[in-house]
Amino acid sequence: MILFFAIFIGLVPMAQQKKPVTVKVNTPTVQCEMCKKKIEEYLMYEEGITKVVVDYKQKKTTVTYLTDRTNLENIKTAIANTGYDAEEIKAAPDAYEKLPKCCKKPSK
Repeated sequence: MILFFAIFIGLVPMAQQKKPVTVKVNTPTVQCEMCKKKIEEYLMYEEGITKVVVDYKQKKTTVTYLTDRTNLENIKTAIANTGYDAEEIKAAPDAYEKLPKCCKKPSK
């Protein structure tokens, strides 16, 4: 009986964790390999994010995350806090100013 209880207790946390979800976020201001590296590194520090792939040519960021730890709005905000636009959320001005010149939007 004690062995059964110990096994049951060990399985409960695994049953509660939700499966990862993968989403694509439009990141229209990514310009280069440096942008890619910066976003990928920054997002991997965010809780619940398990994988990040930035495609700067397609201007899309693919993120895999655990829904019980974070959500899409948090991910977009994290991208904006890195200095890049994420769909409707604009880049944080102070973070944008710190970007290298090659990572900033071309002036018109």
